[in-house]
Amino acid sequence: MEYAKEGDLHNLLQKRFADITWNKEKLIILWQISEGLETIHKANYIHGDFHSGNILFNFASPGYEPNYDEKHQWKIGDLGLSQHANNTSSNNEIYGVIPYIAPEIFKGSSFSKGTDIYCMGMIMWELTTGCKPFANVKHDIHLIYKILDGKRPKITEDTPECYANLMKSC
Repeated sequence: MEYAKEGDLHNLLQKRFADITWNKEKLIILWQISEGLETIHKANYIHGDFHSGNILFNFASPGYEPNYDEKHQWKIGDLGLSQHANNTSSNNEIYGVIPYIAPEIFKGSSFSKGTDIYCMGMIMWELTTGCKPFANVKHDIHLIYKILDGKRPKITEDTPECYANLMKSC
């Protein structure tokens, strides 16, 4: 088992957001996270609690500086709430971090590959801003109602159009 001593995506964004560029790093980070989620989905599982705190950076050795073009440095962790995709039984239990929970979960649907994809959109937004979605509001029932009404974080103007379109499709 590998240990991600350097922490998660959210912590990296807090420390080094200004140094992570669109030219290379952001797209490679997204690519590696996407590959990880694809691996989970191809095994016919869903994550069920997918957010930036569960995306871990794996440095190769002590003193190693991030080289974002190396493959498989970003790992998806905390699979404790994952389940087989065919497990469609819904016990109406909602778990996770509110901004990353897909609206259909709040309406009583089961977690699915699609709800993981919604989470991916929120992770993409965090990668564009360096902030967690809805960080400026209380994570309570009022935020849930806003999400159900279609509220999403505002996409920043410096976000490339193709990336913004992909994010919206999640």
